[in-house]
Amino acid sequence: MTLALIVGVFTLASFVGANRRPLSEVPSPGELAELRKLYTGAPATWARPRLRPGAKFTEMAPLRLHPRPQGNDLDRARLGGELFNDPRLSASGHFACQSCHNRRLGWGDGLPVSFGHGRAEGKRNAPSLFTAGYQSALFWDGRAPTLEQQALGPLTDGREMANGELTGVADRINAIENYRQRFAALTGRDTIELQDITAALAAFERTLERATRFDRFAAGDRKALTDEEVWGLHLFRTKAGCANCHNGPLFSDGGAHNIGLSYFGRALEDLGRYGVTGKPEDAGRFRTPSLRHLSETQPYMHNGVFPTLPGVVRFYEGGGGRVRDDRKDAQRPALFEAARRKSSLLQPFTLMPAERAALVAFLRTL
Repeated sequence: MTLALIVGVFTLASFVGANRRPLSEVPSPGELAELRKLYTGAPATWARPRLRPGAKFTEMAPLRLHPRPQGNDLDRARLGGELFNDPRLSASGHFACQSCHNRRLGWGDGLPVSFGHGRAEGKRNAPSLFTAGYQSALFWDGRAPTLEQQALGPLTDGREMANGELTGVADRINAIENYRQRFAALTGRDTIELQDITAALAAFERTLERATRFDRFAAGDRKALTDEEVWGLHLFRTKAGCANCHNGPLFSDGGAHNIGLSYFGRALEDLGRYGVTGKPEDAGRFRTPSLRHLSETQPYMHNGVFPTLPGVVRFYEGGGGRVRDDRKDAQRPALFEAARRKSSLLQPFTLMPAERAALVAFLRTL
């Protein structure tokens, strides 16, 4: 079997056509060996991804980690780590950043949606912070371009830290002598300003990412992935179409897409980017999340609706969600039409049980 043939051997047609094997059967050892050969070189030599019109693809690659901070940068990151765990950043004194972004829970909180001040429940899942220092759009709706600006959101959100005015945050931290002395050593100023606090938090969050098994594989360690996981990588790039939106070192195209989960006209309605831009065409669009450390960051989606990875895969197999026709709103016709118009990059596909297991196995290596 040639490498050209192995590229297509895992499609539905090849299983039931030339190979005439049962649909549930996994590839033979020989076929898996050929597949491994296909993924021996650098990512640019791997099987060509199956892309749809409009896809913005960047080749997969190991993520180049930020250099470890030194000197003042290290001191700033350490200060940020202490502030990250300090509930005195919140108005009530009961909630810290780590309340929703716990290291033991993949820098999320393990809940479908988070709760905060007065145990008020939010409407979105707490995003993992693993790759936050590498992204140019933060929050599920992409409204913050930097970590420093992102930090301001939870501080003032009434359902999170609930600080009515940001000056109160700086005043409370200034009242703590340990912080005041250590910030003075960094800034040369006797007074801590809000920008010092957000800069420290951002410096800490930029240290959280770490290498993965996929990084090692893409860098040349071909033993880092099992045969099943390599098969899953191939499916990710080809039959399942995941690479249309999840690509590059971050496994995200950096864009925002409508996958049919806006719950338009229902209690859980969330129109995503529309709330930021006010443009009807953005109704239902959410930022493409990074897939790195996916096995540690459940539950999934902007509202945490899927507790497991197999559930996420089945959702995409079905072509995503949908806005029901009976939710048409005469007062919001443009929003209704936009919310029901899913991304053209999202197309249904069918996986056999062994294929689905292989794809999930690969996702756990990211």
